[in-house]
Amino acid sequence: MMDSSEQEQTDALLAAAALGSLDPADLAALEQVLAMSPTARAELQQLRETVALLPYAAAPAEPPSHVRDRLMARIAADQAQRMPPTRSPRPAGWLVPTILTVLVVVIIGLGGLTLTLQRQVATLAANNQQLLTAIGELQQAVAAGEAQQAQLSRQLARYEQQIARLNEQIAQERLLVSFVSAPGVATRELHPTRAGLAARGEMYMYPGESQAVVVFSGLPPLQPDRVYRFWLSDGTQRIAAGTVQVDAAGFATLIVTAPREVNAFTEVMVTVEPATNASPGEGEVILSGTL
Repeated sequence: MMDSSEQEQTDALLAAAALGSLDPADLAALEQVLAMSPTARAELQQLRETVALLPYAAAPAEPPSHVRDRLMARIAADQAQRMPPTRSPRPAGWLVPTILTVLVVVIIGLGGLTLTLQRQVATLAANNQQLLTAIGELQQAVAAGEAQQAQLSRQLARYEQQIARLNEQIAQERLLVSFVSAPGVATRELHPTRAGLAARGEMYMYPGESQAVVVFSGLPPLQPDRVYRFWLSDGTQRIAAGTVQVDAAGFATLIVTAPREVNAFTEVMVTVEPATNASPGEGEVILSGTL
């Protein structure tokens, strides 16, 4: 069993080793102590763990009081024995207060650094949240812009379709005017085939031309699954030449394009047909005329 002076020397070596301040001679002495004493090894491990926790502590971690008391007494005695006679005397207990002061300074510095890092982390987190919010708002704006662009594209497509229909209607009107007002045009009438029907048709054509214009009036509206179909007949064959679109007033205009000159046919007629049927002879003939 070690006496008090040996214990104090051992405690001083362990404390200095935990702080990493041993010179080569003291290091050799420490290795001998550790080789002979499991208690010293355990105490050194405890001191090193305490020193390792210093950067995370809010206050300095101290070794057990009996260890510190023995350490301070041993350091004072050791310094008195090892101090050269020619040097100015120092107080025997200078080492432990100095070590404690250094530890306090280190702890304060690490605490300030920790607070600074925490503030920086908080600032970065706030900036990151602001960026995420801005990105979310930008994505919403882009989505809204894409939806608005899609809506404008659909409107543009509808306008283009309306313009195309208007252009087609204008072309038909011009063709109608040219047929009706041009010199040399031949006119043929279509009459109802049954009593009580006030509908009639007037066909404008040129001899030798494959196009003709037919103007209808008095045609009654049909069910949605029925259509008026116009036919050309040469006496042996009946050829479908288009469907008649009637407005609310019963008027309609049809531009006929025949497979050959119109005056090669002998008869024209209008039938009521199913919308999906174009077979000759199956619909009721309501208007007819001879060419």
